[in-house]
Parts: sequence; structure tokens; C-alpha cells
Amino acid sequence: MVVLLTIGMIACRNREPQIVFENNQQDVATSSAEAKIYKLKKKSLSSDIQYSKLNNIDDYIKDTLKAKSVFDPEGGEFIYFQFIATFKGYSFLEKEKDFHDILIIKTDNSNKIVDAFQYTLEWAEPPCQYDLYKMTAKDIKLTDNLNIGSLKLMRTFYWDEKDRFLRDSGIIRK
Repeated sequence: MVVLLTIGMIACRNREPQIVFENNQQDVATSSAEAKIYKLKKKSLSSDIQYSKLNNIDDYIKDTLKAKSVFDPEGGEFIYFQFIATFKGYSFLEKEKDFHDILIIKTDNSNKIVDAFQYTLEWAEPPCQYDLYKMTAKDIKLTDNLNIGSLKLMRTFYWDEKDRFLRDSGIIRK
């Protein structure tokens, strides 16, 4: 019996994610005065979040061009969603440019959010961990037009107690 359970657990972990939706279209950036629109870019079944990479994000993100791969799904038992919000912002050189916030969400089969993370792909200041936010809310269902504030996203690493939670406003569009 123990052998069968062990084999079953290994088989579940070795599953490949089944991508059922992918959209690589470039989106028009919202202005800095508007709420961000998180648009669905990828959905996969039999998936999970790559926690080992997120927990050591500074080891995996050496340049911003490769940052997005840290947020790709791995095999698992959940439904994975990846959203991108494209918005206008100012770089450290004080020039206006497009930025991209990535929001990854894993749900169970009833659409209850099990976990979520958000990160700005163009984040250039070490440590990268400082810009990684994790969901702290409980009992939230993933719905169209869900306000990201309801996820209660909190920094995974912070210096200032007053700067722990994400203050941005945005809406998730499935």
C-alpha cells in the first residue's frame, strides 16, 4: 500500500503542465492614473507554481529578459493562471516607459485561489525578492473583474513595516 501511494505521489509530481490557453499579444499600456488591467496570458491544467525558483528568485533572475520563465508553471495538481498588466511608469532615469506586472494564480477545481504571486518583470534593483508579493487573503474565488486588492498581496521580503502590502489598484480579466 505504501509503495502504491509513493508511486502515485511521484507520478503526480512528474506530470507536465497542460497548457489550454496562451495569448502572446502585446497589450496597450494603461496610464499611471488608471487602474492596471491584468489580462490572461496563460492557463494550464495539472500545474503548480515553481516555489523553489520563487523562494530563491535572486538566483534565477540575472537579467530582466529571463525573468518571466521563473513564473512559468510546473507539473502539479492545480489550475494555473498567468496574467500580465502593461502600464506606463517612470524608470529610475525618470523616463516614461511600459512596465509589466506578472500575476500568477493557482486554483483548485472549484476556482478557489490556493496561492498567488505578483512581480514587476522590469524590476532592476537587487534584491529581486523585494518586489515579489505573495497572497495573504483566504477563501477567495477567481472571477472576472476581481480586484487585486482582495488578494492582500504582501512583499515576501521587506525593510519597512509600512511598505509591506501592494498599494496598486488593478482588475483581473479572464
